Amino acid sequence: MLLDRLRIGRAGKNVLVLATCQGLLFSINTVFAMVSGLVGLTLAPDPSLATVPVGLFITGAALTTYPASILMGRIGRRPGFLIGAAIGFYGGVLGAWAVAIESFGLLCFAGLFMGMYFAFGLYYRFAIADVATGALKRHAVSIVLAGGVLSGVIGPHSAAWSRDLLAPQTFMASYVVVSALSYLKLLLLAFIDIPTPPKAERRQSGRPLGEIVRQPRFIVAAIAGMVSWAAMNQVMMGAPLAMHVHSLPFSDAAFVMQWHNFAMFLPGFFAGALVNRFGVYNVMLWGAVMLFGSVAAVVTGIDLWNFWWAAFFVGTGWCFLFVSATILITECCTVQEQAKTQGFNDFLVFFAQAIGTFSTGALLHLIGWNAVGYTLLPIIAITAGATIWLARREGTLAPEVRVIT
Repeated sequence: MLLDRLRIGRAGKNVLVLATCQGLLFSINTVFAMVSGLVGLTLAPDPSLATVPVGLFITGAALTTYPASILMGRIGRRPGFLIGAAIGFYGGVLGAWAVAIESFGLLCFAGLFMGMYFAFGLYYRFAIADVATGALKRHAVSIVLAGGVLSGVIGPHSAAWSRDLLAPQTFMASYVVVSALSYLKLLLLAFIDIPTPPKAERRQSGRPLGEIVRQPRFIVAAIAGMVSWAAMNQVMMGAPLAMHVHSLPFSDAAFVMQWHNFAMFLPGFFAGALVNRFGVYNVMLWGAVMLFGSVAAVVTGIDLWNFWWAAFFVGTGWCFLFVSATILITECCTVQEQAKTQGFNDFLVFFAQAIGTFSTGALLHLIGWNAVGYTLLPIIAITAGATIWLARREGTLAPEVRVIT
């Protein structure tokens, strides 16, 4: 049994709590992303600015991710996660207020708040590595990420159900849902049990950050993480807007996003096992192939099933690439180096997302849905090429990652 392998106790309980919180994290992310582009389209002074609130979501995350990691390195994971969930609660309040007073500026400010919230939450995947080791750690990381499968049910249904709940203020209730789910996370995080590093250990900084990030493994892992998120975000942000422009109903967008979330997280239940069996670089390459499949679906049509396949492939590709990249990051630094290494990696990830998200609205408005796909081709090719280069450098396409202790 899987839970037996996770040795029910501290690690097992933390896996369950963090996997559930991961599901809520991406449910909130899905609700915010689905509705904010459409609300932005209504409130923005120009249609090309529709995705700016979501772009500021990513910007807020990019600006927060490194300080959040350093803060948790000092005060512990649990207090840091509680701070993040509280920020998410108030971000939802700001979003609802923005709809109520029809303020695009306030909606952008809410996006910054939600980005800060998301930055804290993305460390759930690293937190479980603090209490699991070796091959067990790989399974635990992938299972925590797989907890996001809950968002395939909660996220799209919450957005669709709450759309007109406070009519005539369309989508106002969706932001209330964001606050409610954030509050639920606050309650769940009270049960997390990850020890704060002792003071002596926190005073040790390990190698300089520059030395760590020059490692070929870190470079390839960072590229994979950046591209997986940039591609996923660009397709996920653009699909609801493109479907709206092409007169597909919001229920179809919710359907597409539901299966997109399933595709993102269901493979997480076995991604860790695949890494142990076939090697981390092979799994990364499978992820790149899936992203190419998403691009093919984007550029070949605008029917419902084109959007479905695009969202499904980009979700699966994201999972394989992001799980593999996360595992590589956790295994190319020591415990003392975790905070700065993880923080810098996630800053790069969010920086890539921000560029893609800000450009999505303009691409759709000025060129069209096809442009969203074509602009992804070169960065996916770079990811595949970098992975093959590193695998050959180490002598095999299925190397076993060596753990630094």
